Amino acid sequence: MNDHELDQLIRQTHPDPEFPAAFQREVWDRIALAEKDSWPARWRNWIQAVSRHIARPAPALALFTLMTVIGSCLGVLSASSESETLSFNAYVASIHPAEAARAGARE
Repeated sequence: MNDHELDQLIRQTHPDPEFPAAFQREVWDRIALAEKDSWPARWRNWIQAVSRHIARPAPALALFTLMTVIGSCLGVLSASSESETLSFNAYVASIHPAEAARAGARE
C-alpha cells in the first residue's frame, strides 16, 4: 500500500467533524473568560490599579516621604549600634590613604 492509498483510507475512516458556525468564536470566548479569572490576570489588574493610584502627585509625595523617613530611621538605628570611633576611623581611612596604613597598624 502506498502513501496515497493510505491517505485515502484514513480520510474514509476519519471523516471531518461538523461544527456549529459559532464554534470557534465560542471557544475563544471561553478562553478569554478563563484568562480573565486567572490569578496572573487578577495580580496584573491589582498592580495596575495600585500603580495608577501611586502615580498621582499626592500619593507619590506621601510614599516618597514615608520611604525617606523609614530609610533615615533605619540609618540612625544601624549607625547607633556601631562605635563612633570605629566609624570615624573608617571614614578617615577611606579618604586618606596614609591614615589607612596607620589605622591598620594600630589595630
